Amino acid sequence: MNVCPDSTRSRHRGGATLLGVLLSLVLSVALALFAVPAWQAHRLRLHRVDARTELISTAQRLAACFERLQAYDNPACTVSLPAAVADNTYQLQGTVEHGAFKLTAHPVGEQAADADCGDFQLDNAGKRSVSGVLPAKECW
Repeated sequence: MNVCPDSTRSRHRGGATLLGVLLSLVLSVALALFAVPAWQAHRLRLHRVDARTELISTAQRLAACFERLQAYDNPACTVSLPAAVADNTYQLQGTVEHGAFKLTAHPVGEQAADADCGDFQLDNAGKRSVSGVLPAKECW
């Protein structure tokens, strides 16, 4: 029978080595460097979609008021501005007069860092624009 003395047995009894821990730490940092900014950019885009949707919806409600009441600012029209939209990341504002309106979704809070698109604007003629560095067609 061949019995190994304690000195020749494997000294590893499970658990993590220093090299394994360091490798895990490096991978975690690398993941954080790439994943966190990508997630933040994704959230900004999602909030933009919500703001655009709310602008279009508000414009449609105003158009229905004009069709029914012949004025965008008739007291019977129940569209109220300003309003918070997209989880309070945009403030919907507007100017409404008898024959025209202009709506603006202004980024606030965490969305204020969005310099790509900035404010979204929509008027009664359907003209869409942005105040950011990207062209309107890329943001809308």
